Amino acid sequence: MASMLDSFRELAGPAILSLVTRQTNEPESAIARGFSAAIPGVAATIANRADDHDFMKDLTDAATRAAADPDPLKGIGRIVSSASGIDTNTPSGSWLSSLFGHNLVPMVDSLANYAGIRGSSAGTILSVSAPLILGYLGRLMRSENLTTAGLADKLRAHRNQFASAVPLGFEMPESFHTPFRAARTAVDETARRVQASNEPASTWTVPVLALLGLLGLGGLIWWASQKPMVEQSRVEQVRPLPSAPVGTTGMNRPIAPTGTTGMMPGRTTRALPGNVIITIPPGSAEDRLYMYLSSAGVGSVTAINFDRINFDSGSAVLSPEARDQIDNIATILRAYPRATVTIAGYTDKEGSETANMALSKARAEAVAGKLTAAGVSAERVHPEGFGSQRPMGSNTTDSGRAENRRVVLQVNVR
Repeated sequence: MASMLDSFRELAGPAILSLVTRQTNEPESAIARGFSAAIPGVAATIANRADDHDFMKDLTDAATRAAADPDPLKGIGRIVSSASGIDTNTPSGSWLSSLFGHNLVPMVDSLANYAGIRGSSAGTILSVSAPLILGYLGRLMRSENLTTAGLADKLRAHRNQFASAVPLGFEMPESFHTPFRAARTAVDETARRVQASNEPASTWTVPVLALLGLLGLGGLIWWASQKPMVEQSRVEQVRPLPSAPVGTTGMNRPIAPTGTTGMMPGRTTRALPGNVIITIPPGSAEDRLYMYLSSAGVGSVTAINFDRINFDSGSAVLSPEARDQIDNIATILRAYPRATVTIAGYTDKEGSETANMALSKARAEAVAGKLTAAGVSAERVHPEGFGSQRPMGSNTTDSGRAENRRVVLQVNVR
């Protein structure tokens, strides 16, 4: 089941992006970048006011009305058609004004700077985000039979997650910096405690863990005697820039599948630190990441091409199939906290290089945002866009352009 944050992020789907892009005459990649900041920013601000009873009462009333709209896309179309930013005389604009108060204009300015768009376009993105989020909250209240207090409790529970999902580089208004910074710190501290809880808590646990380890080893030896031996694959350390011609629209050349705890048809299981078991496709990007991190020393660097991540043409919106790979990558990175990663986005040479740079950065940020939403500290994930630089194939052929459109995971072990 998708998390509340994932559900928020998916509100601005292709139809919404296309509608806003056409009306504002901004690049779709810039509009997608704007929504990637606006939606978690609005959600985090709502959650930060969950203790305000009067605000929550107004929120539930507005959410109930938004969820009752029989044709929400038509209402959003009316907002977009004005293309004049935020109109505080409309229900959407009035609600945003009550949410941000005197910080509404700085919020619009910050969003415009972050996405590289006009202020009116940033206002339109915020105006569209409001009914999308309100409608979702109203449907959530209806499906889970939530009262005002129940919704407030749910928002409090997600407060840190929303705040940590606000992308780095997007500056919230000054009055919001302190709670967001504190929330991000709390997320990192929670991850640290989870990791610490997986370590032996005291000396008396060591013999017990040793005994369990011996029992597990005996079971593995017995299991291995019942199955044919699987050849261990070699992971080659490479320079930070990728050297294998792999595109985000295709699969890598297969690597001999290896399993630390067994094999499944089309999948292999891996045992991670902290007694975490993960099931992943053999030879996939996440499998190669596991193989690398399980043996890499301090200072080691490698680059791994994602092989199940796709975007629509000219878009930074991730395909649904990408979630499985990103979730697997996040699980592995959480198990190896010494690893930091750069998400490097690349495009082919079609179109202007300015647009390609923006699109590649937006795609890298989309992947990075999913990783941080899945619990990887934002300080460990750095999105970068390189446009059509460093091509891996010829830009004169379809296959070459497909190879050049890629997202690369550059890994550094500290």
